[in-house]
Amino acid sequence: MEHQLLEADDSYIGLAWEQALSKVTYPMSLRNRAWFKSIILAQLGGNAALPHGLGLDNASYLELKRAVSSREVENQELLWRQPFKANLRKRSEVLAEVFSLRAQERNELINVLIEYANPKAPYALQMAIVVATACLSQAHLWRSLGLSERAELGDLLKYNFPDLHAMNTNNMRWKRFFYRYLCQQGGDYVCRAPSCAECSSYSECFV
Repeated sequence: MEHQLLEADDSYIGLAWEQALSKVTYPMSLRNRAWFKSIILAQLGGNAALPHGLGLDNASYLELKRAVSSREVENQELLWRQPFKANLRKRSEVLAEVFSLRAQERNELINVLIEYANPKAPYALQMAIVVATACLSQAHLWRSLGLSERAELGDLLKYNFPDLHAMNTNNMRWKRFFYRYLCQQGGDYVCRAPSCAECSSYSECFV
């Protein structure tokens, strides 16, 4: 199967994907609706290591919220904008600035996820951007997304990126798995050992 990949550049997200995603209007599945709702609420509540908008451009984020269609999300959004939530807004701004410095890395992660996105899972492309953005945090990926546990992350990835999920046969921690995949494709991010058996961090990679 041939896939159209993002070109690595200095933008926070490729302009082509901004324009494409901002025009998406199809219905969202119940499973992705629940996950996106949880992630948005976690970000607005300061419980996810994500900037406001989850890494999406503004038009795509607004469309995502329309698809989620949650009064709870809208109420939390209004609360997030109140003066006494200034610390959360500042945190979001700092995350956005820090992540923007790693735009090329983020776009390479987006490429990997989009390459394996489930065509039958509505909004899998948006999920690819959100997951890739969360990978830039130092915390465990499921925590960065504001999910309840690692198993929930596994379910999310299996639904949206089933073929990629199936490749993680040794139950490697997901963020390390993604970066190891990039390394194997010629990148230079985390895995520098010639094989897992010779890697000093081997025990840290698997659950």
